[in-house]
Amino acid sequence: MTTETRAMTEPLLHLQTAAAGRASEGTIASMTDHLALEASVGSYPAQAEAAPVLERAYRDLAGLLGVDEDGVALVGSATDALRTLLMTWPLPNGAAVGVVPAEWGPNVDAFIHHDLRPVLMDVDDRGVLDLDALQRTLRSSPPDVLHLTHLASHRCVSQPVVEAIALCRSAGVTVWVDAAQSLGHLDTAFGADAAYAPGRKWLAGPRGLGILAVRASARDQLTPFRTRTDADLSTIEALRKGERPVAAQVGLAHAVREHVQAGPSERRAALAAAGARLRQVMRDVPGWAVADPLDAVGAIVGLRPTDGQDVEAVQRRLARDHRILVTACLPWRSAEISEPLLRLAPAAALTADEMGCLTSGLG
Repeated sequence: MTTETRAMTEPLLHLQTAAAGRASEGTIASMTDHLALEASVGSYPAQAEAAPVLERAYRDLAGLLGVDEDGVALVGSATDALRTLLMTWPLPNGAAVGVVPAEWGPNVDAFIHHDLRPVLMDVDDRGVLDLDALQRTLRSSPPDVLHLTHLASHRCVSQPVVEAIALCRSAGVTVWVDAAQSLGHLDTAFGADAAYAPGRKWLAGPRGLGILAVRASARDQLTPFRTRTDADLSTIEALRKGERPVAAQVGLAHAVREHVQAGPSERRAALAAAGARLRQVMRDVPGWAVADPLDAVGAIVGLRPTDGQDVEAVQRRLARDHRILVTACLPWRSAEISEPLLRLAPAAALTADEMGCLTSGLG
């Protein structure tokens, strides 16, 4: 056995759930079974047979995101979901979009591309939205939309979405939420005017699908282009008819059902405990500082190099020499990143051996 072959057969320590989770055997089987059905009876009959599974997925996702089931659609990605909102929500050119420094950078790029004006909202010393300052802003110069990335991509800083929604709703301000890192990870049943996420991260669904959820009272505002074949459909119904792989939708439906059956609150508690333990250990690793707030809740752990390490080189070395998958978070991700961070994102608590392997690899 060669060195390369031996390395590939060693157990993999996967700390990239925040990029893409690892699908379960059941999720994989659901997709391959559907593909086999398509080959046997044809794509459209197979899709019709899968309809009850997809309807259940809409109900499950509606419950997780705090909307009614008629408000959920699957699209190509979280990016597609945001583009759909930007193209269908009646915002004038130059409309103000309130964001915080921890906002996902490409979202800001999308706002600017669509002739909107990102406006930084005040945050506290943890990078968390200052609710008192938000109240003052809503009284004096409210944004047209408040857009919050619920849980940041580069470190474990979460925004007070529920409280912000309550304040904005009283002021008549729309709230959109990027739940990319929080769906399946934190409690996301906040019922924002619109929320979106990919299915591949903490829900461990297949790549290539995103989820868009729109609150009932906000759906009438959407004005998408409609073809002559779907002119009588609602926006969500038209989106559901869009062309995307049904096998992937079935796989996501299975992954979401597994999450619901396992218990979302139990899953949240397990991830919080895994992150807390990992942060505790990482604080004692020479050359690295934990970038998360002391009160961080969740399994994302951001590490800041303190000895001038090249974060991208460390990422490559961990993968090559130790079979550990982590993420290098570069400054384009967020306005609050001034230097690259190393991100750890486990799907479960690390064993003592895994923790030892990680600390040794980082040393």
